[in-house]
This record gives sequence, C-alpha cells and structure tokens, in this order.
Amino acid sequence: MLRVILLFIIFLCGPSFASKQVEPKPNFEKLMQGVWAEFYNEDGKILSYMTYLPEGRFHAFGYLENDNRSYWFADGLWKMVGDQSCIVFTFDSFGITNKDELDCVTIISVNDSTLVYRDNKDNSINTLKRVSTGFIE
Repeated sequence: MLRVILLFIIFLCGPSFASKQVEPKPNFEKLMQGVWAEFYNEDGKILSYMTYLPEGRFHAFGYLENDNRSYWFADGLWKMVGDQSCIVFTFDSFGITNKDELDCVTIISVNDSTLVYRDNKDNSINTLKRVSTGFIE
C-alpha cells in the first residue's frame, strides 16, 4: 500500500522534479510601449513624459528641470537589446542631449503601471509611471 501511495505521489509530482522550467524573460519591448511620466514631483505634477512607439521611435517632452517656463521636445529611435532599452536622439529642441549617440539603460521591471530601470551611466534606479498605453481603448 505504501508503495502504491509513493508511486502515485511520484506520478503527480514527477514532471516538476524531473525538469525544472525556466521562466522566459517578459517581452519588455511590448510592455514599454505607451506614454510614461518620466519626471514628477511628490504632489503628482508631471514635469516630463517619454513615449515609446511600436515602430521603434520615441518622443520625450516636458519642462526643463528647474524651469517650468521652458518646454522641451526631443525624438529619435528606440529599440530593445536584451534587457537594455537603447535610444538615439535625432532631434532635441534645446540641444541638451548627445545627438546620434546610443544611450542605453537596463530595464529592471516593467508592468502595466510602472517601469523601473537602472541608468547605465550613474547606476541610479529610476521609476516611470504609465500615463497611457498609447492606444485608444
């Protein structure tokens, strides 16, 4: 009887013991598409936005840091390389970015409401909040 019970347990649990399944990495590229609040204050006022488009472009727009009278706009190309989100600025209304230079960050996590990344230049951890998926629903 004990032997039958052990065989039954092994039969039910066998596949999970026999082959450890590895979870695939989430599709960061699809999850990142949409409009994100990039800089915002504690009161919830959004100072700038970042939009990732499915066709591989991005738009960044908002106020310059510490100057709510100056509005900034930039765009360029965007792609995912593994867990790296990489952009190249092709236009910048104030000329404050390195035009045509590849700039990548490491995506730590992204879901329906939050995008967390590590800046590869200064290792800071940054959080963006989703404003929209970019699609009319």
